[in-house]
Amino acid sequence: MSRKRPGRIRTKRDNRRPPLLLSTIKPQNINVREGEVMSIVCSDCERWLRIMGDTQLKIREHCTRECAAGDTSSEEHTRCPGSNQPVQLDISVEQWGEKVLAADSTATGRRSARQHYKPLAQPPTPIYRLADRGPQGTPTLHRLLEHARQAVDQHRTACSLCTAGGRCETGRALEVRFAETQASCTIAREQLHRPERQQGGRADAPTRRSEWAGVLHQVRQADQRRRTMPEGAAPAEVPEVPLDRLVPRQVADRPDEGPLTCERCGAAESSLADALDAGWRRITRRPHCGRCASRFPAWARTPI
Repeated sequence: MSRKRPGRIRTKRDNRRPPLLLSTIKPQNINVREGEVMSIVCSDCERWLRIMGDTQLKIREHCTRECAAGDTSSEEHTRCPGSNQPVQLDISVEQWGEKVLAADSTATGRRSARQHYKPLAQPPTPIYRLADRGPQGTPTLHRLLEHARQAVDQHRTACSLCTAGGRCETGRALEVRFAETQASCTIAREQLHRPERQQGGRADAPTRRSEWAGVLHQVRQADQRRRTMPEGAAPAEVPEVPLDRLVPRQVADRPDEGPLTCERCGAAESSLADALDAGWRRITRRPHCGRCASRFPAWARTPI
């Protein structure tokens, strides 16, 4: 007595269903190209399966999706109802290929077009960077400043509060904007002319260096002659300068007024020359000795 082996699917000739016609099957659910394995999507388990047979074509016998995934606890496999499903090629392979191309073109047309993201608009160039555009930026700065000034003038003419001498919130905001625009235009003009000044300074530097190099030899010769002592002996008729005591110029120009007395402590000096040597100063046009004059600020002390 023979026994059935567990896990074995019993063979069956067909599933007693009407054959599937190639003309009624979706062209993307079957593959009958020459040189490739003929396969079809099972209508029950929706898996690609091989088509068996030479004269009578049918779907290969297979189990259900749950059984193939191992979700069942039964020892025997559960056969899919679509097993041994007959398939009939009622149209030629060329006609099927045309249907495939038509379906592919239709699917391509149904796809959404490629999205082209529009780039974000670039922010406008700040006023303080308009100088980077070159000389053509100057009329633009002038136009911006004129617009801001005209806005302030028009508001002052139309606003009753501003006309009467007051200032409303809108007028204050317009004046602040005009002041900011004016300051920005000033900075932009400085940036516009800065490269020209720098370029002019760099252009003049080589010229100055070349000019100094041309007269450097003459300058060195003049310095050498200045350090050289003249030939001959020094004149003997010139009187010698007294070195024991040098009289300051202010003492020589002014006559001696006699002894000086400090207005604060009463100290006395016999002459103006001695007072100058001791550091006397005048405070409010009065003589003070050096010690008493040091107590006053520097701006109050004047020479004797």
